[in-house]
Formats: sequence, C-alpha cells, structure tokens
Amino acid sequence: MKAVVKTAPGPGNLAYMDFPDPEVRPGEVVIEVKATGICGTDMSLYAWAESMVREYRPEPPLVMGHELAGVVAAVGAGVGGVRVGDRVTANPSMYCGRCYYCRAGRPSICDDRPMLGVRLHGCFARFVAVRRENVFPLPSEVPFETAAMTEVLCVSLHALERVPVAPGDTVAVVGPGPMGCLMLLGARAAGASRLVMVGLGGDRDRLHLAASLGAFTLVGDEGNPGAAVRELTRGLGADVVFECAGHPGGIVQALALVRKGGRIGVLGQGYAESAFNTAILSYREVDLIGIRSYDPRVWHRSHDVLASGQIPLERLVTHRLPLEEAARGIELMKARAGLKILFTPSWA
Repeated sequence: MKAVVKTAPGPGNLAYMDFPDPEVRPGEVVIEVKATGICGTDMSLYAWAESMVREYRPEPPLVMGHELAGVVAAVGAGVGGVRVGDRVTANPSMYCGRCYYCRAGRPSICDDRPMLGVRLHGCFARFVAVRRENVFPLPSEVPFETAAMTEVLCVSLHALERVPVAPGDTVAVVGPGPMGCLMLLGARAAGASRLVMVGLGGDRDRLHLAASLGAFTLVGDEGNPGAAVRELTRGLGADVVFECAGHPGGIVQALALVRKGGRIGVLGQGYAESAFNTAILSYREVDLIGIRSYDPRVWHRSHDVLASGQIPLERLVTHRLPLEEAARGIELMKARAGLKILFTPSWA
C-alpha cells in the first residue's frame, strides 16, 4: 500500500512510499482509510520534538497519522460486533486497561498507551490495523471528512468535562489553532454567552475564522488582552480559559485573562518550560487543570454529538489535499496558513 512514513529519527525524514499492508491479526480490525487529518502530534513527530519522543518513544520507519474515518476491510479471529463494509472511526490510543489509572477510570493518563501513528503504524495509508475495542461505528449521516475529526472532537469533549462551561460563562481561548477553534465551538454549544480568542500577529487568518465563529478576537503581542477581557466583563475577567497554544507564554497569558476563582484548562502541550508566579494561583484561587486526550466513554458520546450537528466541525476545515501531498500539508501548518487540513486519499 501507499503510506506517509517517518523514515528515520530527526526532523523531517518524511516519504510517501510503498509500505507493507497490515496483517489481519486476532482481535483486530483492518480499516480502509477514507479520510484523515493532521494533528499537532503529527507535527511534533515530523519535527522530532524532544517532549514527544520522550513520551511516546517512536521507532521509525513508522506510518504517521492517527485521525481517521473509513470502512472495515477485514476482521481478525475472535472479532464480533463489526463486519466488513461497516463505516467506522477509531480511538488511536491503545490504553492498557490494567494499570492503576486505567482501573481507576483514567485511561487518558494510562502508564502504557502506545498510539497510532506515533508508536504503532498509523492511518496516513490505505489500511490501518486497530484493536476491536478501539473501533466505533459511524452514523450513516456523518460524512467521512467530518468523522475523521472525531479524535479532536473527543479531546474537546473531555476538556469540557474536566473544565465545565456553564450557560452564561465568558470563555477565553489562547491559541487560534485547530484545537483552540474547536474549543470555541464546544464552549458555544455548552452555553457560553461570550467567547474570546487570543492569538498573535501572525495568526490573523485564524483570528478572522475565530471571529466568524462568534468570538471577540485579540492580538496578544499588540495590546493588553487581559485589560480588554476585563472591560468586556465589568472588570472581572473570563470564567474559563483554555490554553491551546502550547507556547511558553500561554499560561502567563491565560492567567492575565481569568477572573478570581476562575478555571484554566491546559490543552497545549508546551515545547518549552513556562515561568509564572504561583502566587497568582494562590491569591486569586485560580484552578489550573491539565487536560490530555479522552476515555472510551467520551468516544461513545462523540457520535451522538457528530450526528446532532451541534458542533459544526466542517467550519474548521481550510484545506483538503491528496495523501501524497502530506509534506505540503505539514508545511502549511508550520506556516499557520491552514487550520484543519484533511487528506482525502485517491482510493476514497
């Protein structure tokens, strides 16, 4: 099969090439990929970011990609509840189910959670093998392109469980990337009355999109976003802030936006250390909450959310490219020229 492969350690080293088809092993499902998307994790693997390499221990050559929708092409021995031809998506995180955290209902922080496209061969290919318990049926009315964004939708749904948004809340987001804009949509669906997006001068196209989603937009390096948010909120600040930039200054910016007693959810996986005065948390009783991925229960919910249309994921798509142009898609993301970039393979 054709696949997008991280061929060797180090930055770059990407090739669209022939690669062996996955085996049909007991307990697994082989999916023919119909749509797939780029994520920040893919960008980190491409760049060979130290934090990503330390966490996932990738071993090239490795087929990249973990966001997908497709059709069941084969089922292994012992697999039930799914048949060849079924439309499906897949949870790419292979949590172990045995460690302390899995048994406590927290598989998102499992001690051993290899992931498609980072430790296991992923979905930037015609076929991908996934264990049965990670495969979920896809509502017939949901297009493959929309369904390919189920994984990022699940991250946002998990974030809204960790840091709930109440009707009437002011919600600010730091970082107008795909996840940041998705958090805007999720907060709006949860009843937020006011949305604010903070970006940088180089994010103007993305900020324009955030404005079209109903957000007040602020440029963090050209003004005082904290003062602007307080002016919008009668001097209080945002009830909830989601840090989605992964930039060392993102937490500092979030602390400037949040009100006393407010909550900050941290989704951005920073590439460098952040420095801030912890007295701000203490004096203002601000909750700082880490957010990582999702659990199977969220995946079961996600397809009802997809079918309802309450979170219009299609608004986030800026580019649709053939899979052989994966390198171009990555360059667009690096240049912040695209938001959500989907690949539609030639066989789809």
